[in-house]
Amino acid sequence: MEILIAMAILVMVLSAVVLVAFGSQSMLVDSQTNSEAISKAQEMLEHAQALARKDFKLVNPTSAIADDIYQKKVDVAASSDPLDFFTKKVTATISWPAEHGRTLNVKLDALVTNFENASGGDTCNSVLGGDWAHPNLNSFFVSDMNINSTVAVDVYSRKLYVAISNANSSTTPTVFIYSLADPSNPSLADSFDNADGIKTGVSDLRATDKYLYLAKATGPGSGQLQIFDNSVSPPVQVGSDFKVTGATGGGGQATGNTIFYKDGYVYLGLTATASGPEFHIIDVHDPANPFEVGYWPSSGHLGHDINAIYVKGRYVYLAHPIDSAAANIEEVTVLDISNPTLPQRVGGYDAPDNAGHGKSLYLVGDTLYLGRTQTASNPEFYILDSSNPASISATSSQEISSSVNDLIVRDYLAFLITTDSQFQIWRLDNPSGITQYAAPLALPNSGEGSALDCEGNYFYVGSLDSANNAYISVISAP
Repeated sequence: MEILIAMAILVMVLSAVVLVAFGSQSMLVDSQTNSEAISKAQEMLEHAQALARKDFKLVNPTSAIADDIYQKKVDVAASSDPLDFFTKKVTATISWPAEHGRTLNVKLDALVTNFENASGGDTCNSVLGGDWAHPNLNSFFVSDMNINSTVAVDVYSRKLYVAISNANSSTTPTVFIYSLADPSNPSLADSFDNADGIKTGVSDLRATDKYLYLAKATGPGSGQLQIFDNSVSPPVQVGSDFKVTGATGGGGQATGNTIFYKDGYVYLGLTATASGPEFHIIDVHDPANPFEVGYWPSSGHLGHDINAIYVKGRYVYLAHPIDSAAANIEEVTVLDISNPTLPQRVGGYDAPDNAGHGKSLYLVGDTLYLGRTQTASNPEFYILDSSNPASISATSSQEISSSVNDLIVRDYLAFLITTDSQFQIWRLDNPSGITQYAAPLALPNSGEGSALDCEGNYFYVGSLDSANNAYISVISAP
């Protein structure tokens, strides 16, 4: 009996020793793979932070991908603060199979910010939410207008700014401000006439926390830029109308046409001038005393409207009509503005044929998206590699069968508004095979879309119908 008891104790001790030995080995393996997984998660967060420094719009979720025994995935969420459009929470998850049918994982979080563009920057969230294959459209009437008007929109910090370029009377408001406390249901908060006594209004506008910058749809006689204090209700003009350098013309020439704001500078594009430059850089650090620091062309004039402006780093991208007689035949011109007093052309892009004109631009990282006016036989939408601004090349294109009046790209989807009264969504993650992602949405009363902006996960489209009624459409994903 004593021998049996001793043997039982020995077996128990040996079993425990074996379990501890092999368990220690499993623990060592788990510890090693866990350390490796943490390292991979840290690399993914560092990559997201590098993307944020390059372009905040590049920080987007990724699907799970295999890396040896590991599955790697990045999730991105917007800030929980409804007024914070410049912070994203990035979660890197690494999972892997372990012994005994177990699945282990590690998760690391980090916040990335867009502090460089926190004043007047783009508040559109590049992270797609909802079902954009089945978007919803709701529209509302803004104003009746005179012929040849446009509708401009800008969305910033839960406010929607709408401007019309030609009112139906000299006392009709030309600028409307809507509260977006409920982003799906704008409510009118303010309206004002930017120029009492005349019908001409505003071609384009940009808002910041305190100021509203207006591209005035008038010629050089009365100035092309206005600045309003946006912190009071209704906004009041700061200083006088600003007239740019050297631009002359009449009958719709040399008027304010498009505007871009960044870091205390307004970049203003005019309609074609009779003489003098169409692109101007204006220092507005002191809004009451703006002054021009540079312009382009440095001599002569482009002879065409500047239709769209996009500024990134030391470069500005301009979309404009093509001129087959110009020294540089192109729909996109790239200027180096590292010395803003003397912008220099460094490159450009010429799409096939001389029929389509540069109409709209959007830049994400090193990829420039170009929309142009309709052509008979060539695409109207182009994806361009702008990693070397001196040598831009097309990587893909798509026939739209209509002019692309404005566009925004979020992650792998492009959102377009067209002359044929449509809001279109195209999938871009396979550049060699761009495909339509959702059925086109018709704008109110078959109106032509003229302007598009986005905040968070909502789009706002300005359009004008055949009876010259202005509408805003709010487009969201269920």
